[in-house]
Amino acid sequence: MPATGFRAGNTNLTCPQCEKRIDKLHINPRGGSIDPDTPLSCPYCFELFFAENGLLYTLHEMDGDVYFGFPFALGGGQMRNFTTVTVGETSRHVVNNLFAGDEFETVQILGAKRKEASGDDRLPLERLGDSYTRVSLGDSALIAVLPVGPDELVVTASLDGDADDSEIGVDDELEVLYDAKLTRRSAANPPWIDLLREAEQVILRGNHISAVPLLVSAIDGALYRAIYLYYVVNGHDPDDADDRIKNRFGNPDGEVYTDDLAKDALKEITGETLSDAHGPYGELWAEFCGDEGYQGFRHIVVHPGREPLEAVERETVIDWFNISVSLILGGFELLWGLDSGK
Repeated sequence: MPATGFRAGNTNLTCPQCEKRIDKLHINPRGGSIDPDTPLSCPYCFELFFAENGLLYTLHEMDGDVYFGFPFALGGGQMRNFTTVTVGETSRHVVNNLFAGDEFETVQILGAKRKEASGDDRLPLERLGDSYTRVSLGDSALIAVLPVGPDELVVTASLDGDADDSEIGVDDELEVLYDAKLTRRSAANPPWIDLLREAEQVILRGNHISAVPLLVSAIDGALYRAIYLYYVVNGHDPDDADDRIKNRFGNPDGEVYTDDLAKDALKEITGETLSDAHGPYGELWAEFCGDEGYQGFRHIVVHPGREPLEAVERETVIDWFNISVSLILGGFELLWGLDSGK
């Protein structure tokens, strides 16, 4: 029985049966692995569910359309930390023993100020280039929050060498607010989740074009897995579920494409399609593979011609990221008869 009176923070998994968000202390308490092909037992209602269905149910419960920054690794979570660092020094942070088995995945600075500064005394904060981990405070100090190992990160502050009349001096204390995503060291992810995680990483590094093939492939893989798990939950053994998808919706070589899954497979199972222009996901589908959709841009990326590729703005590719997750979630909602909220 889980110690339900104690909590350490939510994972990204919600039991689809009892609809309870699962706490870090209550999932695999002995540090066991999460395998996407092995059902988990809910620590509250004891029903079995597949971890990625628990992840998708969490996204469904969010009822939103902004998913960039969400912790997608199965069993992962987020933490927010408020700390101080002295200019010219380094502050070290390690994963708390309460979260043994977790690792830092990404960090993002949310705010920084001189200690006890408020109102007009606060200096402006500026992100440096495309970085989410380095900022400038009042053109006087440079602040960074950087992972230096799987379970350790450092917060550093130094004077900006270009500042002639610095309002911040050595030994001044600065307050820093940051978010960190945690992943479970022993968890394995289906490929579509790792594709989304890598897409986020390349966007954070400023490699916007590189994210597009990853996002399109994530949609392909996620729709296949959602339909495959639907068959498994409804009594098919894994090999039969895999063969059923390839034989019914694939080409003669057993190759299955996005349209086959989003239209034919979902239509047969649910009576609806993800691509119906008049359906709840029609507008998203058009943004994905319409005349101006990013599926076409992906084709240009992987099959280049003579013309150079156009640059993609950060805001545009983040929007494509959110659309990709919305379509993945849409397939899940259709399969399990959930209201899209669109």
